[in-house]
Amino acid sequence: MSPERIWPEVGRDALDPPPPAPVRRRWLPRRRLALGVGDTLAPSLTFIVIGVLLGPSGSHVLSRPVLDRAEPLVSVALAVLGVFVGVGTTTIPRTAARDAYLSGAVGSMVTTVVAAGGLWLLLEAWAVPLPIPAAACAVFLGIAASASAVTDAGRTELARRVTRMADVDDVPLIVMGSIAVAWLAGDAAPSAALRLLVTVIAGAGIGLAGWLLFERATGTPERGVFVTGTVLLMAGTGMYLGTSPLLTGFVAALVWVRAPGVADRIGVNDLRVLQHPLLALLLIVAGASIEWTLLVLWAAVATVLLRLVGKILASIVVAPILRVQPGPLATALLPPGVLGIALALNASHVLGGDSRVLVGVATAVAAASEALAMFLPGGLEDGA
Repeated sequence: MSPERIWPEVGRDALDPPPPAPVRRRWLPRRRLALGVGDTLAPSLTFIVIGVLLGPSGSHVLSRPVLDRAEPLVSVALAVLGVFVGVGTTTIPRTAARDAYLSGAVGSMVTTVVAAGGLWLLLEAWAVPLPIPAAACAVFLGIAASASAVTDAGRTELARRVTRMADVDDVPLIVMGSIAVAWLAGDAAPSAALRLLVTVIAGAGIGLAGWLLFERATGTPERGVFVTGTVLLMAGTGMYLGTSPLLTGFVAALVWVRAPGVADRIGVNDLRVLQHPLLALLLIVAGASIEWTLLVLWAAVATVLLRLVGKILASIVVAPILRVQPGPLATALLPPGVLGIALALNASHVLGGDSRVLVGVATAVAAASEALAMFLPGGLEDGA
């Protein structure tokens, strides 16, 4: 061993100074855009406001024809989001997987039932004119409103349990949302079920093809071409079948994780460069797609209140599973994430212009919930 060589220290000891405390920007909220996406300086609300200002209701820079031409990019963003959801849900330790999946599924179902049931009763009681059936509108908006994104909960074991729940509660939303989109797009239940089955098979096939290509790529440029082509195929397949690129991306990611090799890490590393721009584009398009009507405003206000009630009830039900107090849990689950907006855009592209009200309501609900979450504490302590 050369005496001039300086060997790096492994680990920390008592002589090392304490690590610096993380900087907390109280003047800017820290919100993730979605599962698997790192913290950003700008919350999702910022991109939605930009979309509103640029859209037909603002400066008209993003006109309706421009938004229609952006549909392929939105489909790619949905597929990428599905990939990150699929990969993220498999990183949970086995010892904590049961509680995470159980609490995530129960929390999503409780919030969906409360929001969808309450909105359906209001729509029926007040005979609100809708371009799609009231029950279908209520169910879809209830699913979209259930999305959560826990951010900056803390570094304690309690915070990790809550974060794991939020990481996996997107799975039932993707499943229920894809079923709702296929149901609304099809004329009969057997047709919707068949298209969903074909979507799952296609996603698995695309994932298998991607695995074979990724593992045999000889260089970074070649691998990037394979990853890009695979994501484009996911997006096109989901939209062609009238279901969801979220579902195809999710299924393909599960294949990558379970297959031998490092296909999942290859895909995630190459897509990480695109995730923030694509999700920012998703939010801007959603904001620009809002058509401000009395129906959108009324339904958004009602859905925000119902979502808040649903999150509180879900926290009461789920708290014993996670061993946490319901109050801090409800506060942590309030930030909406981007999945609800993604499902609404998916439905709008599949169903056409009649479903734009879903995008307007889902986006307004996410923006209002994000704004409300800015004023609530974000940390969870073990003693909470």
